[in-house]
Amino acid sequence: MAEIDNTATSTDATSHGDGAGRSSRGPLFKLAALVLIVVAGYLIATRTPLGGYLSREGIFEVVEWLRGHPWAPVIFVAIYALATALAVPGTILTLGGGAIFGFWWGTLLNMAAANIGANAAFGIARALGRDGVRHLMGSDSTTLDKLDGIVKRHGFQGLLTLRLIPLVPFNALNFGSGLMPLRWRTYALATLIGIVPGTAVYTFFADALLQGSQEASREALLRVAFAGVLLVLLSFLPALLKRMNIRLPGMSAIVVALGLASGFAAAPVASAQRAPAGPLPDHGLFTEVLAAAVEDAGVAYRSLADDPSRLNAYISRLEATDPAAVRSTARADRLAFWINAYNACMLKRVIENYPIRRAGGLLRIRNAAAGRPANSVWQIPDVFTGDHCPIAGAVRSQDEIEHEIIRPMGDPRIHFAINCAAVSCPPLIPRAYDGGSLDSQLDDRVRAFTGDPAQFRVATVDGRRTVRVNTVLDWFKEDFGGVEGIRAFLARYTSGAEREALEDPGTELEFVDYDWTLNDSSR
Repeated sequence: MAEIDNTATSTDATSHGDGAGRSSRGPLFKLAALVLIVVAGYLIATRTPLGGYLSREGIFEVVEWLRGHPWAPVIFVAIYALATALAVPGTILTLGGGAIFGFWWGTLLNMAAANIGANAAFGIARALGRDGVRHLMGSDSTTLDKLDGIVKRHGFQGLLTLRLIPLVPFNALNFGSGLMPLRWRTYALATLIGIVPGTAVYTFFADALLQGSQEASREALLRVAFAGVLLVLLSFLPALLKRMNIRLPGMSAIVVALGLASGFAAAPVASAQRAPAGPLPDHGLFTEVLAAAVEDAGVAYRSLADDPSRLNAYISRLEATDPAAVRSTARADRLAFWINAYNACMLKRVIENYPIRRAGGLLRIRNAAAGRPANSVWQIPDVFTGDHCPIAGAVRSQDEIEHEIIRPMGDPRIHFAINCAAVSCPPLIPRAYDGGSLDSQLDDRVRAFTGDPAQFRVATVDGRRTVRVNTVLDWFKEDFGGVEGIRAFLARYTSGAEREALEDPGTELEFVDYDWTLNDSSR
């Protein structure tokens, strides 16, 4: 999980007078400076004599000049890094590095220059652009909040994915990352790792092309052909992965982030091309599964594992559901669909590995260090991040369903309805969620939570009141509006002394330890 850079955000001045005016204009002036830098880079590359050296013909002059210069590596890195910092396209420079220094040294110098320039561009965008963008969109912008949440959960994985698979131009990603709440060290590491394959392929191509033109030997020409194939594969990698149904971690999240950042400009086109939507599946079959398996606060996993036919049949119905039907249905029906999908897939995850036994290798060490029980779902490799459950036309992970689909719908009550197969997780109920009654069902789940001493209780210690609550609310406090938001939210579902304690600023809110023991009621 990427760390949020809290220094990257700012709030608009709220005081009156001349100082407030200067404060509100400052971010805009900085944003204007950033735009000027990018425009200057474009003009240098297209309207000045220096830009001529970035053409195919001009780069050969640079190659010939640098080859005989004793400071060639230093000069090359400086030129490449400066060009990248000014948003000047650097592909031709990468090819030049391969032509001048060969594959090995060329790759090393290209990597060094690209990283220096990329980090400089990130710093420029962070210093000049972030505050201005937030000022223009408003500090209370829901788009920025959603984008910040996506970056918080998937910043490193998403950026690494886009570095490995060039869906976004290199320079655009450098400056765009600086506008996001991403820590520099996260950005720097993802960039350092992610640009290795592309840099190596382009450098190899340039080296092979130069050798082929000089030698015209069979071996040299084969190298050129092989390098060309690598370039083609790199260009078509996104399409190939999609056709092979391969998804990289954070891919869907970063695509959502890019959609938010661009204002969903393509949405009308997608809507116009949408196929007629069919109905969502009835959840009655899942109610049968739950009614037979849910016992008090636990699940009879043994009997469910012995006969998973109804659960598998229900998931097959979810798999066959047209994604367009899910997108176009009423919000309550859509939310009920995905809550049921998460819970059904979690049951599937457990029974496929039941009885759960302690993992081995590095996973065993990590679980031991975290104090996770031997029968915790964490003993299952990639239990939340691995794609395993086919829903609405795609094989999905628990994290994708929860963090990329359900939580962005904006109802914090879902944290009392989805179940992660742990004792401390708010329990399953013996019926499926239904769009027609979803609002009352979710309210009932919150009231059940506040009525369960294991999840919520008010304690008095040394004359001071403390509200002890499940730490799951601390994990997702942003969905409630922070700690104070949790207080206000829970107060709506309590009364008497409990509500009074929540509304009292002097009452401490304490998050109790989470028990990851499997919620298994089997005997």
